[in-house]
Amino acid sequence: MIPISLCSIFAVGIIAERMIHFRKAQGNVNKLREKLEPLIIGNKISEGRLLCEESGGVIADIYRVALQELQKESDMTQPVEDEIELTRRVIDEKLQVSVLPALEKHLNALDTLARGTPLMGLLGTILGMIKVFFTIGTGQSVPDPSVMAKGIGLALITTAAGLIVAIPAFFMHRYFVGKVDYFLEEAQRAKGWLLAQLAKRRLISMAP
Repeated sequence: MIPISLCSIFAVGIIAERMIHFRKAQGNVNKLREKLEPLIIGNKISEGRLLCEESGGVIADIYRVALQELQKESDMTQPVEDEIELTRRVIDEKLQVSVLPALEKHLNALDTLARGTPLMGLLGTILGMIKVFFTIGTGQSVPDPSVMAKGIGLALITTAAGLIVAIPAFFMHRYFVGKVDYFLEEAQRAKGWLLAQLAKRRLISMAP
């Protein structure tokens, strides 16, 4: 029971940490875009970057990194295709190097707990049953059925304990995997939106 108890503590800790992380990662994307759009179109890249820093969230952080890179390469004479390609490359790198690992942090451990604790419980039950039957086999008198039932019941408790830990861990793992997929889809939409704003900025700057 001690290993299963430790697994339950680890599972609760991981679930709590991931809930807090995903809540912080959410942010208010629509509100951010409303404020950021005029800044990008107005070529106020530095102000846009500061806005993203203050907003918080995964999408705001992606915008911040992209705008920071644009600020370094702020040359309106370069082809718009180069600017868009640079932004796309920066965002993709940010997703792979920073965003995705942060979103998936501890999820493998939670999956291992969800799969492993039932096996621990089953092992405990088997060992308990073996102990009961050895006790019966070495006894000289007819075994008391109530004693047998008590021993078997205690052995089955470990299986129940393993499932009590594993079932919530399994469903929370699936929930978190869905959240990761959601944020990745949002990141792709965010990339498309930012590229569209950069193209719009360049068209406006070229207008007579």
